[in-house]
Amino acid sequence: MNNNNPLSALSQHNTRRHDVDWLRVILFGLLIWFHYAVFSLGTLEGEDSSMEIFNLPLFFIIGVMHQWRLAALFVISGMGTAFAFRRRTWGVYIKERFSRLGIPLLFGTYILFFGIFDPLGTTARLFELFPGGDDMPYGHLWFIYNLLIYSVLLTPLFSHVRNNPDGKIVQMTRSLLNVRHGMGLLLLPPLVLTLSNILFKPWGFGEVGMWWEFPRYMLYFLFGYLMIAAKEDYFAAIDRIRVPVTVTTPVLALIWFISGEMFETPHIYEGGWVAEGYNAFAIEPTIAALIQSFHAWFWCLLIFSWASKILNKPSKWLAYLNEAVYPTYIVHMHLTFLPIALFALIGLGYYISMVIGTLAVFVGVMICFEIARRASLFRPLFGIKGGNEEVNKLYPYNRAQEKGTRIVFSLIFNALAVGMILMLLILIIGAGLIE
Repeated sequence: MNNNNPLSALSQHNTRRHDVDWLRVILFGLLIWFHYAVFSLGTLEGEDSSMEIFNLPLFFIIGVMHQWRLAALFVISGMGTAFAFRRRTWGVYIKERFSRLGIPLLFGTYILFFGIFDPLGTTARLFELFPGGDDMPYGHLWFIYNLLIYSVLLTPLFSHVRNNPDGKIVQMTRSLLNVRHGMGLLLLPPLVLTLSNILFKPWGFGEVGMWWEFPRYMLYFLFGYLMIAAKEDYFAAIDRIRVPVTVTTPVLALIWFISGEMFETPHIYEGGWVAEGYNAFAIEPTIAALIQSFHAWFWCLLIFSWASKILNKPSKWLAYLNEAVYPTYIVHMHLTFLPIALFALIGLGYYISMVIGTLAVFVGVMICFEIARRASLFRPLFGIKGGNEEVNKLYPYNRAQEKGTRIVFSLIFNALAVGMILMLLILIIGAGLIE
């Protein structure tokens, strides 16, 4: 019997990929380390100058990772959206996006970053598309902010693709993925990214998803969606290019790292050189745009191709860690700066402090997650799905036989969540980030 319902047709292919979920967990875990490592770099000043040569690998790793880690996360978000859209109407999808992203964004903006003390100014800056790094009322939650905007802007396209699983857009994506030797997947996306960089980068410094980075990350988000929309074609294509991408990516990383010192145009990889009197369009910026785009895209292909090979396996830990991603991301910056300040005060070396501090932050965010997931009133604020029905599956609720006992547990954990939020606010004040 023929079934003309696109939702029913696509539901046959809605199996979630374990490798995509594992990458989400791993990359957000690396994000915690990355932020600690970057924001504690100041402690390297004053250390033995003879050790500077040993810092070069650190700067290389941090610099290279910064070029692709967020790009890969937006690709993963696009992939997750493709899986979600297969079994949802556009209205349900938009509602869920505002619930899953909008509520934590507002909570972070007005509570975790004290926006409630300046509600008018905070609201004005919340609706300003590019307020500038120091004026962002949502702090590091700009990722959620951008993701919410991208989701809304691209919903008409997502809906069209969902309703036309064999339409022109999907057919073109499949054709691209099936170009001989994987050249379509290797060349077209980074060329599109290069064009975006050439057009938008000269006019403003790119930071935390604003200015030229805004369309760049939206393209990565779109690419992730289209690749999963093509279903089996994508996974076959990513397997075919594993070897050439593995060989090429380290070479591109070295080229990117070295070339930054060779160009005369200032901020050529960050953007905004027109303000310093340089031509918007020239040979140097075009070459830099090509290097940067191919470098970042090949890193994405590298991690996706190897994840497809070794990580597409179920695990009892995966669902737990995947649920922990949003809440730990939301709170991790509040737990990062005070250890950095304390270790610098006692003169602990950079590398020792980075190891101890990163482990401390990991432990801290997981404690926060364990509290938040058991506090039914606070789960939505931290981007955790489900209410009482999910809480009752967790210890100690699942050991309680009487409703009254569960109510007591609920009061305790919701009170703990309030205390946890107050502690997060104290930590960020203690670190000197809020005056």
